[in-house]
Amino acid sequence: MLISRKRVLTGVALAVVATAAAGYVLADDRGSGISQSGEQRNMRRVGHVDLQGRASYQPNVIIYPDKRTIAFAGTHGGSRPNPLKVGSPVEPNGTMIIDVTRPDRPVETAHIPVPVAGGQAQMARMCLGSDLPGGIDGHVYLLRNIQGNTAQRSGYEIWDVTDTTNPSPVAALTGIRSTHKLWWECKSGIAYMPGSKSTPPLWRTSQSMVVYDWSHPPAAVAGSTAPIYAAYPTYIRTYGLVGSQPGGTGGVPPSLHGPISTFEHPQVGKPLARAAGPDDVVGNRIYLAWGVGDDGVLQTLDRKKLLPPPHGTWNGANPDTPTVADLEAPQVTLFHMSPDQGGHTSMPVFGMTPASYANFTEFKTRDIVLLASEATANLCQEAPHWSFVVDVTVENSKTAPPGTRVEQNPWQGPMVLSTMWVDPRLGEKYPRGNYCTRGARYGVHSSEENFRNPFYGRLTFLAYFTGGVRAWDIREPQGPVEVGFYVPVSNANTTQPDGYMTNNVEVDNRGFIYATDRNGSGLDILELRGKAKSIGLGTSGPDGDDEE
Repeated sequence: MLISRKRVLTGVALAVVATAAAGYVLADDRGSGISQSGEQRNMRRVGHVDLQGRASYQPNVIIYPDKRTIAFAGTHGGSRPNPLKVGSPVEPNGTMIIDVTRPDRPVETAHIPVPVAGGQAQMARMCLGSDLPGGIDGHVYLLRNIQGNTAQRSGYEIWDVTDTTNPSPVAALTGIRSTHKLWWECKSGIAYMPGSKSTPPLWRTSQSMVVYDWSHPPAAVAGSTAPIYAAYPTYIRTYGLVGSQPGGTGGVPPSLHGPISTFEHPQVGKPLARAAGPDDVVGNRIYLAWGVGDDGVLQTLDRKKLLPPPHGTWNGANPDTPTVADLEAPQVTLFHMSPDQGGHTSMPVFGMTPASYANFTEFKTRDIVLLASEATANLCQEAPHWSFVVDVTVENSKTAPPGTRVEQNPWQGPMVLSTMWVDPRLGEKYPRGNYCTRGARYGVHSSEENFRNPFYGRLTFLAYFTGGVRAWDIREPQGPVEVGFYVPVSNANTTQPDGYMTNNVEVDNRGFIYATDRNGSGLDILELRGKAKSIGLGTSGPDGDDEE
C-alpha cells in the first residue's frame, strides 16, 4: 500500500512539474470536472467551449504580451446568434476568440463576423506587434481569409486583437478568388495565401498562391466596424504549379490548400539532411500541399528564389504572368501523389535520426513531410484517405550529392515512407460502431502545424473526422505507431444527422491539444497522458503504461 501511494504521489509530482514548466498547472482533479467521451486512450478532455455552435475549421493559439494564452478559431459558412453582444444578434460565422490561459476554464471573449452574407473565414494567423516589422509593441494582430460569395468580396483582412473583447479592424485586401489556409511570417510580415486576383489576367487555377507583404500595418480605426480599403498590403507576386498561370496549357493543375514556411522554424539556420549548397537550410523552405482530396502534389520552394530583395533574389519580373521558367526557378521538390490522394497539410520535420538506423552508414539522418489527404464524402462513399510520411531527404536529382547521382528526371528524390491510417472497424469496439457508419466523414483531414509544441519531432496529431484526434509516434518515420486518441461526442449544437466531425487540430506551446468540430460541436481542449506523453516529451526511463 505504501509503495503504491508513493508511486501515485511521484507521478502526480512529475505531472505538475512538467505542466508548470509549460506555464500552467491544472488542478489535481484535472479532467474530473468535465465529461469524457469514453472513447479515448492516453488523452483526456480538460476543457470545452461551444464556439456559439458555429461550424469550425482551424484553431490557432498565441501567447499575448501579458502572458495570457489566446486561441482563435476560424469557421465555415452559416449564421448564429452572438450572446456576447447585447440582444444576441445573429451574425455570419467569422472568427471566434477564446481565452485559454486556463485550459480547464476557457472563456469565449469575442466573435468577428465576416463582412458578407454567406461568407466564411476558415483561417486565422496571429503575430505579436513586437515581431511584426512596423507593428506596435504590445499589440497583437490577426490575419484571416474571407471567402465571400463573389470574387470582389473575397480576400484577406488584418485586425488588431490586442483587446480580446473588442477587436479593431485595420485593413483589408479584396478581389482575391478562392481564399483559404494562409501562412504568415511574423518577423518578415510576408504572407503566403491561397487564391489569385479576380481581375485579368486570370489564373487557370483560381486557388493558386498570392504573396503579399503585411508588415507596417496602419493603425486600427477607433470605433470603426469595417477595415480600411487602402494601398496596403504590398503585392509581391502570384505563384502556382506549372500550367496554372495565365496562358498555361494542358490539364489544369490542382488547387493549393495551404503553404507552410520554415522562415521562423527553431532550427532556421540548420543545414538540411543532405544539403547541396549554403541556401539549403531549414529556414529557406516553403512546403505547399496541392489537391486537397485528390490529384495531390507536394511542392517545396526555395524561399530566397521566390522573393525579391531584400528578402530574396527573384528579379521581380512577371509577377502576374510568369513563364514556366519563372515558376520552376524556386521549385526544389515536386512530388505527385496517386490520383485518389490529395495534399491538404504539408508539415515538415527535420534532422530525424531514428534509432533503428544507428548501424547503417548512409541516409542515417532524414527530413520528412507529414502529408495529409482530406476525406471529402460522408459514410466513406469515396476512396480511403490517409496521412503519409514523405521522405524529402533528397529533394531533387539536379546535383550529386545530395542524391547518389544526377538522374534523368530532375525531380526524382522524394518518396512515401509510410502511412498513418486507422482501420474504421476499430470503432466497432465502442457503442457508436464502425467509423464509416457514424453519419459524417471518416478519414484523415489535417495535422497540427506548430513547430514549437513540446512534442514536435516525436509525435504528430491528426484530425480524423469521425475518428477524432489521433496521436502518432513518428520517431521511426518508416513505421509510425498510434499511441493515443480521443473521439468527441455530439452535443446540443451538433448539426444532425451528420453528427460530430473532428475537423482540425493544433497543439500549443504548453502541449495542450485543440480540436474543432466541423458540425458545430465546439472546441475541445485535450491533454496527453500516460505512455504517449512520455514519448512526446522525450523523457528518460520507461515509457509508462497506457491510460484508457
